[in-house]
Amino acid sequence: MVGEAPRSRCHNFVRHVLQKPQHILAILAVTQLLALPAALAQDATRHQYQLAGAPLEKTLLRIASESGVALAYDPKLLESARSAPVNGNYSATEAITRALEGSGFELVSTGGGRTLTIRRTVAAPSASRPAVQQLMAPVALRAPVAAAAAVAAAPNTEVLARVTVSGTRRPGTNQESDDVQRAPTSSYRVSGEVLEEQNLTTLEDLQQLVPGLVIQSTDPSDTQITIRGVGDGGGQASGDANIGMPSSVAIYVDNVYLPRAGMLSSGLGDIAYAEVLSGAQGTMFGANATGGVLNLQTRAPSFTPEASASVSYGQNGYTRGRAMLSGPLSENWAGRLNLVYTNNDGAVTNVRNNHSLNGVTSSGVRGQLLYKQGEKFNLRLSADLNITNSSPTSVLLSTNTFSGVDSFLKHSTAVGNHVVFGPNVDLDDENNVHTKQGGVSAEANWKFDNGYKLRSVTSYRYFRTDPVYADGLSVAVYNNTGTQVLDRTWSQELRLDSPAGEKFDYALGLTYLGENLNTTAHTRYTNNKLAGVYYDATSYNGLDIIRLGTLHDNMLSPYVQGTLHIAPTWDLVGGVRANYEEKGGQFIRYNKAAFNSGYIKEYYVLPSGTLVLKHELSPEWSSYLAGSYGEKSGGLNISAGAAKAAGYDTLIIKPEKTKSLELGVKGALLDNKVNLKADVFLTEVSDFQTQGYDPDTQQTYLMNAGTFRSRGAEVSVAAAITRNWDATLAGVFNDAYYTDYANARCPAEVTLSPSPPASCNLTGERVFNAPRVTWNASTRYSWRSDNGLKNFVSARYSYRGWMYGTVDNSYLTRVSGYGLAAFAAGTGRKLEHGEWSASVWVNNAFDKQYYRRVVSGDYGSVWGWLGESRTFGATLSYKY
Repeated sequence: MVGEAPRSRCHNFVRHVLQKPQHILAILAVTQLLALPAALAQDATRHQYQLAGAPLEKTLLRIASESGVALAYDPKLLESARSAPVNGNYSATEAITRALEGSGFELVSTGGGRTLTIRRTVAAPSASRPAVQQLMAPVALRAPVAAAAAVAAAPNTEVLARVTVSGTRRPGTNQESDDVQRAPTSSYRVSGEVLEEQNLTTLEDLQQLVPGLVIQSTDPSDTQITIRGVGDGGGQASGDANIGMPSSVAIYVDNVYLPRAGMLSSGLGDIAYAEVLSGAQGTMFGANATGGVLNLQTRAPSFTPEASASVSYGQNGYTRGRAMLSGPLSENWAGRLNLVYTNNDGAVTNVRNNHSLNGVTSSGVRGQLLYKQGEKFNLRLSADLNITNSSPTSVLLSTNTFSGVDSFLKHSTAVGNHVVFGPNVDLDDENNVHTKQGGVSAEANWKFDNGYKLRSVTSYRYFRTDPVYADGLSVAVYNNTGTQVLDRTWSQELRLDSPAGEKFDYALGLTYLGENLNTTAHTRYTNNKLAGVYYDATSYNGLDIIRLGTLHDNMLSPYVQGTLHIAPTWDLVGGVRANYEEKGGQFIRYNKAAFNSGYIKEYYVLPSGTLVLKHELSPEWSSYLAGSYGEKSGGLNISAGAAKAAGYDTLIIKPEKTKSLELGVKGALLDNKVNLKADVFLTEVSDFQTQGYDPDTQQTYLMNAGTFRSRGAEVSVAAAITRNWDATLAGVFNDAYYTDYANARCPAEVTLSPSPPASCNLTGERVFNAPRVTWNASTRYSWRSDNGLKNFVSARYSYRGWMYGTVDNSYLTRVSGYGLAAFAAGTGRKLEHGEWSASVWVNNAFDKQYYRRVVSGDYGSVWGWLGESRTFGATLSYKY
């Protein structure tokens, strides 16, 4: 911020000067004399804008943030205005002028060319208006100056804002990102406003807006994420939970790395935006980003007092409440507090007691403090706590006959199990998972007089989950079973950015990540002889199998990435990172197949590299060619299965290697009313880290499998059909298949057949968790009634093609393709100092029965986790 001071003091100052017009004239003269040289010196910088029609205030702030214009305005005067779409390569004033088209406002130069103002359009000959000077400041800084100051510049016209300039920096290579060093490859950014408008509240919901993203979650400790078919190499829900292998899709919240996807189980509350980045992103994000990145940024404390509250109710016990309070605490401090509560009873019914299962209840609190010392320094402190209780419950989809025998039905009859197919269950004991997590972080930013910027991010996170699982039957074979996970992580990052606007811009940094993880697992079989009958061995009766696992990980990562401005229309982006990792762990098993691995260590240097060539084809179009390489962390087999079968050397899992290549284009069509991006991509993964399952010991273990290739194309179109009507359409075609997977584990239909082979060859077959086609479409129409109400209607549809649900490519566990539709309508208006809104909505409007995940169970049975059923609901909110 330029000249930033606490908003409360600023407002008192404004009220004071409004009473004395001579003060206004003096302030205006001084500020314009100071701003004029900067405006004249920055006469050639242009930026690529891709902004759909939106509230005018929101669009002006986006232009200010992306171009560097300092923008002062009175929000009350803009509350009912909407902007025109801004798509193309423009200077700041050109972008503002396009945004104002048809809005009833205009940008003019007054005061002999020294003052730039936004005012209501007046009927005057265009020749009588002085020319508007082009603004060329890429650094986005906003200064709170009273709108009354601009009034003095044009006393006979209602002036809404005054535009000044601040800073000199060359535009970054990726205008869709706040990070000027981010490679301009495929990415999707979803704003917090869009998430709220679409009533999307969980991590899984994000895939309904982003094609190519697949998220499967059964509980907070079992969440799998893939982007373009690359991500988590799991796929088995049977046996032990194995914590020795990270995902290759990295998750960041406010620049803090989350090693477990379940750490986002608290939902997407108070999000500024969520980004999904495809391809190997290890250079800027670290080793475990070879499959892509989910990057979330929350809203920071504000020096303007604001608050909001909302409550939602719907079918199936859906309840969601949110409250937020933010504002100044002193001259330099501001705070923000968020509270959120959600509940969903789930779509599974236990016919024995009519309980609703597969639901989630979550409560969370997040507090932040922001310290600002002018533009030179700011410090953001955050702390959060979340408690979640869930009842993950799979339903029986099918039983299967092999060699003339349905072994599952046979054993069920032997123990008296009442077989019930989904969506209902008959359970004598139900699953529940209690998760408690939280953390603290500190982000400090310095801006030096010579143009350098320094950032420090420090964090600590705690994650504990206590599951209690039963056997999924109507009789007691085992219960009170599960793997307790305790995960503690801490990190420190230092990053230095060079002055912008030079021939070569760069960022260099050093990241440290530490993790201690412990697991305690029990499988407690009952002592009623049913376990022995069900598993054909009396040794199971009363058996308690205990497994203890530990994992310690330390990683140190220096990195550098820079942008060489080869020519006015050519940029070359390149970077490297070296991740030095030390990982150690131990596994101990009692009571069955007793085993002690001893403490095992592994050491790796994991390189990552990025090279991108970007070319500006025209003011409206740009293209890029990007290549990247990354190595994901090695793993440890924190289970006995692999070592018992193949020796101790199989306890160590080699790093997974990923190479990516992408060619893309971005631009605008039809007089900048349509924003388009398209690309083709190729990714090759070798030493694929995945899971195997030993049916004899009922253990999941890690392994390096073969290689696979992901290739395809994606297209995204955003159109401003009219000023009030927006629409988007995005899709990905992805052909992901194994290029070498000769010794894969065999599916149940093979292992349960006579004389099964020891392994199967999946070379040429599709990769699991990788639908070939995904696409999303949404549209929203809004209008203002004569009585002052602001109304909207919206629709959304997302489709995901079929995919294999388990790594063995069993046709029994295919997850069928499905499409989900959602509709919403709402209204709102100003109320005193704030605004209320009310909406009604329906998710899964056509009540499509679909499964988020499908796995194989005992004796060729197939189980699935149901997705959300049709839910009607309503939301009421107020904010100021």
